Amino acid sequence: MKCSVVIPTRNDSAYLHRCLRALDQQTRQPDEIIVVDNGSTDDIAAVLREFPDVTCFREDIPGVAYAVRSGYDAAQHPIILRCDADSIPSKGWVEHMVTALEWQLSRKGKVEVVAITGIARFGPQHSGLGRISGALYSYAYRLVGGLALGHVALWGSNMAMSATWWHSVRDHVHLSPDVHDDYDLSFQVGPHQKVVLDHRNVMLVSWRAAASPSRIERQLRMAAMTMQINWAEQKPWERMRARWTASRE
Repeated sequence: MKCSVVIPTRNDSAYLHRCLRALDQQTRQPDEIIVVDNGSTDDIAAVLREFPDVTCFREDIPGVAYAVRSGYDAAQHPIILRCDADSIPSKGWVEHMVTALEWQLSRKGKVEVVAITGIARFGPQHSGLGRISGALYSYAYRLVGGLALGHVALWGSNMAMSATWWHSVRDHVHLSPDVHDDYDLSFQVGPHQKVVLDHRNVMLVSWRAAASPSRIERQLRMAAMTMQINWAEQKPWERMRARWTASRE
């Protein structure tokens, strides 16, 4: 199956250059790379000139939720991979994600797998500490997020999903700079659907998500807002009951 990689970015040209260079060295080249520029004022144009095969769209409405929706909508292929500008995919990332999701999509069962997500390793500095910190960050997010969802939460820096599923839920995501786009998308997973957490799929990301107190505070505030908005539409106990009922069918 062919795949598209979507990367939202804003004023992250140095990180983006590093990410695109890593994607250029994959064992299985993506069939399409889409960069969504969410109003950058840096030298992103100079970076993109080095990668002429990359498609770039500009989304001027601020917020990652707007940027990724533009990217997902533009994706031409049945599997959509997502990472962030500060992600550094390993050489086998695209091949691993496509193979794993393709196999999951081919399985027939009561529960439909719609996406796969992985874990983090912070770096590239202090690799040992980065591996431990990334694992703690990933599993803490999955524990807290999973309790609110009743299933595994998507992590936007390292995920792949069915394009068919995206188009079935795109009108239900909440477009706001105050929500976590990946966490909000996780709330769109239906009772008969699931997200698979691939523990072997480790994405190297910058330290900024874990080392900036202001960023951590903002992430927590956005997570709370994401839960508040989605719980206003479906109470958590209603969501849990629907998933429990589906698992018993």
